[in-house]
Amino acid sequence: MEKKPTINKPFGDEAIQTHAAKVGGKRNLREVEITTDDGDYVFVYLVKKPSRAVMEAIADAESKGKATTDKGQPTKKIQDPGRVQKLLLGCVLEGDKDAYEYDGAIYTQLLKYVGELVKEARGTLKKL
Repeated sequence: MEKKPTINKPFGDEAIQTHAAKVGGKRNLREVEITTDDGDYVFVYLVKKPSRAVMEAIADAESKGKATTDKGQPTKKIQDPGRVQKLLLGCVLEGDKDAYEYDGAIYTQLLKYVGELVKEARGTLKKL
C-alpha cells in the first residue's frame, strides 16, 4: 500500500484573496508544490510574479557587481547571486519558510519556479 505524502499548505482562499488584492489580481499569483526527495512531504507555496520594481532591483544588483582588478586594470564584475535570490524569494508570500531555509532542494526548486514566472509572458516583434 502506497503511503500518501503529508501536504503542508498553511494558507487558504482568504489569504489568496488578500494577496490578490495587493498584487493586481489572481493572475499575478501562483501556487508552487514541491515534493521532498523522500516523497513524504509536499510543501505548497503561494508566490507572486515578480513586479517591475523587483525586476529592476535584480537588474540593478547584477549591474552593480564588484569589479575586480588585475594590476590596475578592471577585469570582470563579481555578481552577488545571494542578493538576486533574496529578491526572488521576496516573491514568496505564503508557505513554510523554515522548510526552504533548512532544505536546499526545496530552496533550489522554489528559486527555479519563481524564475520561470519571469519567462511566462510572450511577445512578437513585427517589422512595419
